[in-house]
Amino acid sequence: MKSYSVEDLDWWQRPQPTPEELRLSGGLLVEDWPHARQVERLSVQLFEATQPLHQLDGKSLRLLERAAFLHNTGMMIESRRHHKHSFRLIKETKLPDFTDEERHEIACIARYHRRALPSNDHEEYAVLSRKARKRVSAMAALLRIADALDYSHDSRVLQLAAEPAFCDDASWTIGLEIRPLSDLDAELEHAYEKADLFEKVFKRKLRLHIKDSPASEK
Repeated sequence: MKSYSVEDLDWWQRPQPTPEELRLSGGLLVEDWPHARQVERLSVQLFEATQPLHQLDGKSLRLLERAAFLHNTGMMIESRRHHKHSFRLIKETKLPDFTDEERHEIACIARYHRRALPSNDHEEYAVLSRKARKRVSAMAALLRIADALDYSHDSRVLQLAAEPAFCDDASWTIGLEIRPLSDLDAELEHAYEKADLFEKVFKRKLRLHIKDSPASEK
């Protein structure tokens, strides 16, 4: 969808959407545009960091990107059940470059970014094909973690990537580069809480490791 470089992170300070962002959102609004951009960015990096686990293609990444960007659109209606409102709003809004079926998957991914896990007891999930249910579960697992890693809504995580030496059949380790002097306690706590779907889908424990900054390595 779009790329954000570590060297140029001024986008996270822009409180208003760009015309292109409004086009891609189908006119839907979110309560915090910098948070939406950061969660989208981290979701893309998580997709790449877990490629050996999900083995999904570019189509799945496109669905994840749009779901991550719009996951909190339901906050414009209500906070407590905003994930359900996000599902409905995305489902009912024409998004450029996506079919109705793809938009339903995007809505489901956004719906499961918090609270309950995907379940066949949920009509919106049950109507999906088996392949689509698998894809939605995997992408929602990544979105839950990306959202948690921006819990403070101030883009403390600069980059993340898998650490292959610490990835095996039992666990998957993600290394985090963070802003200097940042406190990531709240983000880590919530990421581990929301790793439930990740561990269910990928059958591995999630491990998060804060990497030393270049300055501290000298």
